[in-house]
Amino acid sequence: MNAPLRIGVLKLADSAPVIMAQQKGIFAHHGLETEIVVSPSWANIADGLAWNRLDAAVIFAPLAMMTALGHRGHGAELRPLARISRGGNTIMLRGINPANGVWQAGSHGRNAFDIWCKAIGRKPRIAIVHMYSTHLLILRRFLKMIDVDMENEVTLSVMPPADMIHALAENAIDGGCVGPPWGTEAEQLGLAFQVGGSATVLPGHLEKILVASGKLLACEQKVSRMSLAVQEALSFCQKPTHHEEITQALAAPITDGGLLLPPASTRTILPGGEARECVTFSDGTLLPSDLDWIISDMTALGWIGEVEQQMLKRWSGPIPAASSPV
Repeated sequence: MNAPLRIGVLKLADSAPVIMAQQKGIFAHHGLETEIVVSPSWANIADGLAWNRLDAAVIFAPLAMMTALGHRGHGAELRPLARISRGGNTIMLRGINPANGVWQAGSHGRNAFDIWCKAIGRKPRIAIVHMYSTHLLILRRFLKMIDVDMENEVTLSVMPPADMIHALAENAIDGGCVGPPWGTEAEQLGLAFQVGGSATVLPGHLEKILVASGKLLACEQKVSRMSLAVQEALSFCQKPTHHEEITQALAAPITDGGLLLPPASTRTILPGGEARECVTFSDGTLLPSDLDWIISDMTALGWIGEVEQQMLKRWSGPIPAASSPV
């Protein structure tokens, strides 16, 4: 008897297509036996893919690419199966906003940052979910937009998305860049205010993708079935009439197939919701244009060189019959 395909997710709203594919029987309809693995951190997701403890995962592209390139200490055979989401990342800071709403580029944002820093009374501690994340890239672009040097004027720390709520409440961090619904949840709890995010910095940017690892890639038929199932689930999640069902599914306990997400915040960040930063479910094959900005930023940060740039530009598109790492 074949073991079920293990699909890794985190407690995030853009895991919805995989959660709904499981709960609605979409995977089963396509002849797939699957197990959803709710991981505690992005490091666990990457390690699971690299060491074949996961057969697929919802993940952001920078971490997937760096894992495939062997920059996490162990090379991995990874290929993207589908786009999952666009946007949704929120930059939140604790305390009182010295400006009105989001911070604008240039001197407006710089002045607001200086006033806020003075109130904090120290070099601000800003959390991101992983160093190889779209969140770091979005935060870097935002700080550059308001003339703040990320390398010297803030201290970065790494923690899982859901943990930022407790860290803000305990003043362990002064802010963070985090995916949905946790930034909106922090704002609704009165722990932080939003100064920017995906829509401010790079509207419509690629956020999460579904990647397959070596064991799944070895079976072309399962790859095809997985791709079809995820596209069907994405179509389901895109329909506003399903958003209440999705909210309740994501809010359910992990033992019941959910992610234990806060329902009010989750409801408001689904496509077309009232939050400043809503997630968008984006179906279709990953395109080279989806990755251009990510590869450019990764290069600027010194993560990859010219040879690796060219390798990554060939990473997207249809999966060949004989797959290989990047």
